[in-house]
Amino acid sequence: MSVDMKIGFLGAGNMCQAIAGGMIASGTVAVENIMASARSEGGLAKVRSMGIRGTLDNCQVVAECSVVFLAVKPHILPGVLEQVAGSVTEDKLLVSVVNCTTNQQIEDLVGKKVPVMRTLPNTPVKVRSGVVVAYPGTHCTPHHTSLCKSLMEPLGLWSILPTEALIDVASGLCGSSPAFMFMMVDAMADAGVRMGLPRQVAASLSAQTMQGSAKMVLECDEHPLQLANNVCSPGGTTIEGVYRLNRAGFKGIVMDAVIGSIEKTQGKEMRYNY
Repeated sequence: MSVDMKIGFLGAGNMCQAIAGGMIASGTVAVENIMASARSEGGLAKVRSMGIRGTLDNCQVVAECSVVFLAVKPHILPGVLEQVAGSVTEDKLLVSVVNCTTNQQIEDLVGKKVPVMRTLPNTPVKVRSGVVVAYPGTHCTPHHTSLCKSLMEPLGLWSILPTEALIDVASGLCGSSPAFMFMMVDAMADAGVRMGLPRQVAASLSAQTMQGSAKMVLECDEHPLQLANNVCSPGGTTIEGVYRLNRAGFKGIVMDAVIGSIEKTQGKEMRYNY
């Protein structure tokens, strides 16, 4: 579904580029209806190369756009909202992709009854295979939720969470884990290269195997472990690899990485035992 309104981004970094790129590629928003702001001309170079209109004026983005994505770092957000608060009106929808920042905090910083939708997209939204979890703020109506869904559902799996606190959990599970997946693909490719495959062939085979396996989890009515068991013949090659992963503590390592990312998002003190 095409959304015919002006969409703005405060911040023109990786998340802006991923979301805007996904919107453009899916046909959800025309590129001429998107604009973004940054603190320097250099910061606008990438979005301008995508055809997106860039500006150094945050207030211009807020004034011209009906939906404004907050896409800056958490420590920068208070200053940005203080700067644009006078331009924010209650007919705007603010969509936050800022980590570790609640709807209430944004509402308080703006100082108006403006609708705020807190979201967490992960970077694969750029190729329309991402995850977007969300939770509406105090002044969001079903219309605002529907509008946000229309903008972001074409980018991947869309989900409204039961509580806002669970966004921090999703941050570790979905926001951080693409890095873990990339590392897994790289490790698999290295193994292929070690055993004689050309680098590009090994990387492509590894990535496609991960994509296909994920698709089976989503589309087959079987538990992931059952899907794994289906590949393991008695005394065969796959069970040998599974044995070595289990011997190395594979599942515990993965769980620890995700839990660590979640706890970091929640602001818990990190303790490292080596």
